[in-house]
Amino acid sequence: MTTMVDIARRAGVSLSTVSHALSGKRPISEETKQRIFEVMAELDYQPHALARGLATRRSKIVALLLPFQYKGLLEAQFIFVASAAEAASELDYSLVLWTSPSKDSEVLRMTQKGFIDGLILMEIKLNDPRVEMLKARQYPFSLIGHCAENAGTSFVDLDFDYTVRECVEYLAGLGHRRIGLITQSPSLFKVGYGPTVRSCQSFEQATRDLHLTGLIRLTEPTAEGGYAAMQSMLAEDAGLSAMINVTETTLRGSVQAIQDAGRCIPDDFSVIGFSVSRQDGLGGIALTTIDFPAAEMGRLGTQMLIRQLEDKSVPPEQVLLRPGLTIRESTGRYQK
Repeated sequence: MTTMVDIARRAGVSLSTVSHALSGKRPISEETKQRIFEVMAELDYQPHALARGLATRRSKIVALLLPFQYKGLLEAQFIFVASAAEAASELDYSLVLWTSPSKDSEVLRMTQKGFIDGLILMEIKLNDPRVEMLKARQYPFSLIGHCAENAGTSFVDLDFDYTVRECVEYLAGLGHRRIGLITQSPSLFKVGYGPTVRSCQSFEQATRDLHLTGLIRLTEPTAEGGYAAMQSMLAEDAGLSAMINVTETTLRGSVQAIQDAGRCIPDDFSVIGFSVSRQDGLGGIALTTIDFPAAEMGRLGTQMLIRQLEDKSVPPEQVLLRPGLTIRESTGRYQK
């Protein structure tokens, strides 16, 4: 079996130089790096596909960049990852998950390693320096999410502007005049995280256009955060009769706060949730939902990137998904 020692001997370099060429931790001249990769391919060094790919500057590996905002993955993020990996595999690519912080330096380091052909970025800000850096370097990438300005980029995202307005208009049609919105989180809003900012802006515009009273709470994505947010809104406005919850992980907490306040869903309080699991386990109440298209977003974002890699003449693709509102048992007409 071929080893790194064999690679170093054939390439006429030290073992450490081979290691650095593979890890990207130290700068190696392009000429030396290319010689090492060519020897790897010649000697059929494991893993075979990676060795041949590096020698030809194609690894057929793409990376999904998912910086952790909180401990662990949320359910929607698991679905994004699984769907992206499946889509890559179907197109004969491999996908790696990169969970480092979303700093420019980290992204730049990834593009310089030489192990991946392109990046799929998530957790997109309205003004995202990672996007500008990749565009300047002409490095292949796609987005799950989108910026304020998107010329020349490929992305897929939920149409938060349309979807939140649809929820507000539906509740208004049921007679609700005082509606709350729960989304995450103050820190994400401050840095311009797209879903948070768009949800808030759309909600404010829709309630203003329909002459409704709207309350917004930004909270951490936990049941405790949802409970506190809902409790705060009810304390501020006792006439509140409906709520839109954009963050699935806060949903149970917010519903518990409604019930603890003596409200009955849907008789005197209506709830809409953005959900990836389409759960109906809120105390036996089937939830009216926007069925969040996480799987479709992961699949499309990966396909967009790989189409770029396979054909550089492919124009940018930009898709906003509108999954629609599924009416179930947690919403009803306003009861005076």
